[in-house]
Amino acid sequence: MDSRNLFILVVYFISVAYVIYRMIKEIDKLVVIELNRDLLAQQLEAQELQGLVDIKFKFEEQYQLEDLQKLQLSIDNKSPDYSLYVNWDQSALIDFEGRSRRVIRLPPGMTLDLLQPQVFSVIAPSQSLRETLTAEDVLKRDASGTLAITSPLFKPRKLKRAADKTDYISLRLSLQFPDPTAPTSSRRFYDLSCQLTITKPTWQSAIVEAWKPKRK
Repeated sequence: MDSRNLFILVVYFISVAYVIYRMIKEIDKLVVIELNRDLLAQQLEAQELQGLVDIKFKFEEQYQLEDLQKLQLSIDNKSPDYSLYVNWDQSALIDFEGRSRRVIRLPPGMTLDLLQPQVFSVIAPSQSLRETLTAEDVLKRDASGTLAITSPLFKPRKLKRAADKTDYISLRLSLQFPDPTAPTSSRRFYDLSCQLTITKPTWQSAIVEAWKPKRK
């Protein structure tokens, strides 16, 4: 092999090694989030809510460590007769260290007063509610008085560590239904813990994500 061909071969292997290195670095920055539906189903059954309530999350296929800033949630009230109430101030986001954080429902305009109690959400019979949620401590108000998300929900290094060992966070939801057995229009309280598991993506899906153009 002459020196010219050897040089081309060396450059080729260096290029391949660099591509693999970049790929590994990018994959290491990705996490996947999934709802533990089996655990949620067990809670719904235990609290006699099976067939009355359904909870879903809309997640991206994968997240960069710093891109997880909010959660998109939908709650279906499948009862044909009773409205379902969601008490946001009794709900909480539980992080990897067991720390409880106040959940904030993000309305259009983001002009809410964080010092005031949040209004209950009412889901009419056979209707659905879709909301975007975040934690109070990631919100800051700008000069115009509008709230903005200024940091990720979790520190990237902690989120990466959680994915490395398949850890989870929990969204604790406080729901209320009218109690048909009570003599007055009192409501029964239900607490549901939505366990959100953090994992690493598969190599196949991560490679596709790693080479997507980055969002600005």
